[in-house]
Amino acid sequence: MSTHPVAGGGNGGINCKRSAPLWQDLPDDLLGKVLSRIVSPRDRVRFAAVCRPWRAAASRKPAPPVAPLLLLSSCGHSKTEHMCSPDDSWVFHSPSTAANKRLVGSHDGGWVALLDTDNCVLAIVNLFSGDEVALSAEQSNIASVWPHLQTEGVSKVIFSGDPASPDGCILAAIVDGWLWITLCRVGCHDGMWTANSWDQGLIDIAFCKGDLYGLTRPSQELYKFEIGMEGDCTLLVTASQRLSIQRPNELTWNDGTKGGYTSYIFELQGKTSMAVRTRWLPNLGPFFKVFELVDIDADEVYKHKWVEATSFGGHALFIGPTRSKAVHVPVSAEHHGLERNHVYYTKYTCSWLSNLPEDVLCSVASDDGHIKMYSKEDQNFGDGVERTGYYVEGCNYATWVHPPDL
Repeated sequence: MSTHPVAGGGNGGINCKRSAPLWQDLPDDLLGKVLSRIVSPRDRVRFAAVCRPWRAAASRKPAPPVAPLLLLSSCGHSKTEHMCSPDDSWVFHSPSTAANKRLVGSHDGGWVALLDTDNCVLAIVNLFSGDEVALSAEQSNIASVWPHLQTEGVSKVIFSGDPASPDGCILAAIVDGWLWITLCRVGCHDGMWTANSWDQGLIDIAFCKGDLYGLTRPSQELYKFEIGMEGDCTLLVTASQRLSIQRPNELTWNDGTKGGYTSYIFELQGKTSMAVRTRWLPNLGPFFKVFELVDIDADEVYKHKWVEATSFGGHALFIGPTRSKAVHVPVSAEHHGLERNHVYYTKYTCSWLSNLPEDVLCSVASDDGHIKMYSKEDQNFGDGVERTGYYVEGCNYATWVHPPDL
């Protein structure tokens, strides 16, 4: 049937067929309202792919902060992996360079540190783009610092910055039962791993304000490491300084009453900070408290002290074994499921070993079995900080991955 106007007709006027409105003709203000309700990075990419006007609308509308995503398996045994956010879950195709490798570290923009499960060879891969940072044979061979090192002996790898930047970055790792710190310079082809022995066990390491810090166990002492260079590319720990810190009585671990704690260090609002999860009160389950390191008057016996943070300054904390990070959350983004002054964390557990919180967020089936992600808001004791946790049920060691900004 013709859609052009024709003369005549029973109404004595013009007879025409009205065309249906097109999706691409939706007004910008309506597109903006739709986009403001989309927080999932995957859905925002789909929105922008609909047509050119939608892509232009997406570029004009600031995206909500990209929250870290949970990779449900830290060891890629298949071509697909499961990834979850607080309000979404999906299966994605992992790069072939990530196959049969264990994730031991992560950084902003989707970069992860992976170890080959057979020969302990290191790779730095972007899980979203598939790009890989070029490493020399010496840089890939992290086992060179310890002849019999296995992948399980590498506890954590951290990045001082973007590994793909022209200047590269420093990689620091804890190996062999938390007793060695190893360093390597990425971006300098002649760099290699160096071993720096340590007489105390380290529970965590982190770069804060550009400096490398380490937290000991079980004494909970904080050390600041100085990094020097031997030649053009080889890095060494040239000195270590135990910081003189006044600790609250509740952080005294030697009395044996607070057993079973877990601690992480990270940077929060420009300060070196520590999150401690333990049983703070009798007959109650464990929850996190966060402490900031502040300076004391130079005339005091102690030079620093741990002060409990009752507000994170509009940030949400993502706590996990491969990396911990503070993410700023604008007030406008709170309705997307990401909340300010909350702690989000992963927990290694098996369903037959512990009771998990209620409120299932998502449930997926993976190669390693059936996995569920839970949310729990821990009890608030009037200190101003609510603690929401995202748990993963299953024997997989879920880890945070920090996607690229959209």
